[in-house]
Amino acid sequence: MDCALFLVINFDQDILKRKIYNIVCEAVEDVVTDYQNFSRLSCRYFTLDIETEDIISLDFLRKEYGMEINAEIGIQLFENTFEEGTEVLFNIFGNILMDFNPDMVFVENGTDQIFRKENDTVIISTRLDEHQKKYLSNNINLLRFPHIYQELSN
Repeated sequence: MDCALFLVINFDQDILKRKIYNIVCEAVEDVVTDYQNFSRLSCRYFTLDIETEDIISLDFLRKEYGMEINAEIGIQLFENTFEEGTEVLFNIFGNILMDFNPDMVFVENGTDQIFRKENDTVIISTRLDEHQKKYLSNNINLLRFPHIYQELSN
């Protein structure tokens, strides 16, 4: 599964990459390999690509989601470890929220909003397919934030 996490952060890219690397290592509890000065992280569940400078369609994303997005984490979950990988991934999202509390949007299939976090609340889309509902319902509490359900644009 290919998805992305768009973030609004207030520190530089090197700090972001180190924070994400540390959070991923803690959550994975296994080997995490970094490439290109922490721009790409890989483990047995997924690969993460962290981008802060060349985010494709940045103006569109900012307008579409109404946030001053300045970081993107592209995520490729591996099919053979999908269930375990989504649990680890949502644990990582929860740790990101606890560590530096950014506003964020999690999307699948390019622009389908699964959830977004803004103003200390996680908003979960009511327009999810059965597959999305299943993996989200099993993992949403790992975000450790109050959440509501609301129709989000796709």
